[in-house]
Amino acid sequence: MPWLLHPYGMNKLLSLLAAGALLTGCDDGVYCTMEFRSVGFTWTGAVMPDSVSVTNIRTGDQIHILSEPFNQFYPIADDGAMNQLRASGDSLEVLVYNNQDSTIATAWYVVGKDDCHIIFHSGPEFLP
Repeated sequence: MPWLLHPYGMNKLLSLLAAGALLTGCDDGVYCTMEFRSVGFTWTGAVMPDSVSVTNIRTGDQIHILSEPFNQFYPIADDGAMNQLRASGDSLEVLVYNNQDSTIATAWYVVGKDDCHIIFHSGPEFLP
């Protein structure tokens, strides 16, 4: 294979191998991106929340969130919670607490999923 010795020949071989890996990479023809999605709100109040509680109304279970708050963005669901959500979407009750465990905001979201990621259906972008 003398074409492999040529720099462009090696690039063609690598491209063919990469394409083959992509075609065999997933079952059932589902191809997912490597991003990790989260849904949440940006806090606009003067006093920052101490904690956020998210409950799936259908199951009564707390949603387990892997993402941490960042600046003023508070995640309420992320790809780590996919096994807790229906594809069609679930109603999530969000309670925001201050450092004295008093509720300072309440919101409702609807979040679903597909084969790869969670999907935001509805809910506020900003709280309180």
